[in-house]
Amino acid sequence: MASTEPKASHGMLVMGEDTVYLSHLPMFMPPHHFQVLLEVTLNNESGDAQRVYAEDRRRTGTDVYTLNPEPFRISDLAGAGGGPWLTSFTGTLFRGHFERGGTELLAPVTVQVQNVVHFRQFEHHATRPGALTYLVFGKGGELFLSHLITAPPDFDHVIAVRNARSASGAVITDDVLRTGPRIEISGRADRPQDRLQESDQVTGSIFVNGSAGLDLRLAMGQEFYLEEGELASGGHSH
Repeated sequence: MASTEPKASHGMLVMGEDTVYLSHLPMFMPPHHFQVLLEVTLNNESGDAQRVYAEDRRRTGTDVYTLNPEPFRISDLAGAGGGPWLTSFTGTLFRGHFERGGTELLAPVTVQVQNVVHFRQFEHHATRPGALTYLVFGKGGELFLSHLITAPPDFDHVIAVRNARSASGAVITDDVLRTGPRIEISGRADRPQDRLQESDQVTGSIFVNGSAGLDLRLAMGQEFYLEEGELASGGHSH
């Protein structure tokens, strides 16, 4: 990545309770033209940031939690050998969207990066996939899908998986989920109106190391986030 990339405030969607994940809220313009998924822990001076966040989510049932970080270079999350150069940063945690009337929950919060699940800069001439495609990630009983973003107009979408199983009875291991493999959803085009929705039951093929692996049957759970406007073209800004 270019060393001249400016520091910026890269807003993040927050999800997960037992394990916390962040999803960068991207656009198709620099310096926000990256799709990034992180496994993290949350800390603060009292040491209970992650507990406070998880309990607030359970108590309120709110879909959207966001983090507004202090400015940093997002490319620093993609270090040599697959590990990040930047392993921690600070910000303010909000219930709701921090740019759309959200309520400040915790500040300051220190984010410790445990794993870079997915990091990709958008390509100028990328081609949208024909089939509806997501990145699958999670740990233990928590499983999530994040729509694979490629080229404008596109959409950012994150939804939980309530149940996932294969016809063979095989399971997706935490080790496979660590790298956020792609999953193509059968019979659906890659467009917002065909996105996965709560209570949908679908089949899909997961791609591990570039090759199609398990065919999965998925029952969808809670929808956390949907954004089309900021990915409608390459010219929007926060």
